[in-house]
Amino acid sequence: MNKAKTLKSVFAAAVAGTAMFSAEAVIPSAASVQALDPIGYYCHDTFESGTDGWEGRGGASVSVGGNAYKGSKALAVSGRSSSWQGAMKSLDSAVFTAGKSFSFSAAVSGTGNMMLSLQYKDAAGETKYGHIADGVASGDYIQLANTDYELPEGSDFVLYFETETGTGKFIVDDVIVAPAGTRIDGPKPVIPADINFDGRVDCFDLVLARQGAINGLEARALKAGDVDGSGEMNAADLVQISQFVLGERAEFDRVEPPEDVGKKYMESIRDTINVNVPANVLANAEGGVQHITYFSKKANRNKGANVWLPPNYDENKQYPVFYVNHGYGGDEGAMVNGMGVREIATNLIKSGEAEPMIIVFTNQYTDPNHEKQTGNGQADVPGYDNFVEDLPDSLMPYIESHYPVKTGRENTAVAGFSMGGRESLYIGIRCCDKVGYIGAGAPAPGIFPTRDALMNHPGVMSKEDMRIDPPYSPYVLMIAGGTNDGMVGDYPKQYSDLFTEHGTENIYISVPGGGHDSKTVIPLMYNFIKCLFKAT
Repeated sequence: MNKAKTLKSVFAAAVAGTAMFSAEAVIPSAASVQALDPIGYYCHDTFESGTDGWEGRGGASVSVGGNAYKGSKALAVSGRSSSWQGAMKSLDSAVFTAGKSFSFSAAVSGTGNMMLSLQYKDAAGETKYGHIADGVASGDYIQLANTDYELPEGSDFVLYFETETGTGKFIVDDVIVAPAGTRIDGPKPVIPADINFDGRVDCFDLVLARQGAINGLEARALKAGDVDGSGEMNAADLVQISQFVLGERAEFDRVEPPEDVGKKYMESIRDTINVNVPANVLANAEGGVQHITYFSKKANRNKGANVWLPPNYDENKQYPVFYVNHGYGGDEGAMVNGMGVREIATNLIKSGEAEPMIIVFTNQYTDPNHEKQTGNGQADVPGYDNFVEDLPDSLMPYIESHYPVKTGRENTAVAGFSMGGRESLYIGIRCCDKVGYIGAGAPAPGIFPTRDALMNHPGVMSKEDMRIDPPYSPYVLMIAGGTNDGMVGDYPKQYSDLFTEHGTENIYISVPGGGHDSKTVIPLMYNFIKCLFKAT
């Protein structure tokens, strides 16, 4: 464990800073009670049941997700191309009138100077702007507050969040508007080991630390309990907290965070992405294709797959392995031809632009009750989702025992088209300890609950679960969507945005004119195969 970094100064500064976060309730006058909720607020948006009337400002989009300051939900703001873009909400004109003062408070998480602002129209109908509060954030929640802000002369008041500079995503929670003079508790500095956030570290925190080492902690409590900065609350943190409470240490030793290899690698290749695939890369495919049969534990029957061996294949060498998934209605033969996979791999390997690899074309449908798909999309979907178990439990062990493949997530990739793209993302999330490279061309909806033109998708996880966290961050996560794809629409971009919102680095490829076909899949496969197995 490295001891170069300690938290002594941070601890002292944080303790000293807690004095500014007091909460003094102000009793509203009788005249204002009619507009207040039972707590005494004019407005209290927690986002537990939706966006609470907030919407994107400019080109930004808003969604309800995790990483909340309070409760389980918060408002995530993403897709910003200018600093003024963010989240906004119109204020009730019956309550919010010119010359009247209010107390404003909000918890925000982001980077840089976060700003709570006001848009309104003056007497001449010209749009004007006012500044309510600001504060500098560095990833943690901070409070933006002004206990006595007077609304200027004008009308059509709109409350909004923006940043002074930058276009990064940010999160908003616990937005409160109360009578003027009301002081509202906001996010307190995270003091190492102060798990109950009372401003000191004592035996009560030690009890919570012991419980947390077994049962886990919520996000902010985890940040306090993870005193060594490893990213998790474990026995090593518990030992240090116990020693601190007993007076056996005055500071906490920090471990050096592991380098996010995937993030660094994706940043290095992001500018090399090319949607215009060279014609010579799509020339004749070489190598050999072998059909195999393996026993699927999940389906309780034999299933097939096609295995492509690269040009100049040598059984005495070891190769990384790439699993390719087909779209709805297909089988192990669907992606062998027509999508450019073998051609791209052949020519990139021969030119030295791609690593020699073995490619397995899968048959995803895994249903113990039906050998073949029924043709009823809604009924067949669970059979596709079952592949998340079939791949690691049955197909991968077969391939590893019959072919000279390198094992480990750094040597394993998965990608697919449409339903196969959706399942590749699902596998990438659920099997992140086994698969390090993930690609999806025009991925179908249904990972999270939603409804499209074809069916109601119950989902296999929530939007909040669309993430791949350290230490299993992907080496490459690449998603492609066609601008003319009338089948899956903007779901590929939604997947990408959710990963980004939750801190999972990914590369999104927008394919101009691409439909739900090879025009979208070929650019995905070209860029994906070219960067496989090179991050480590």
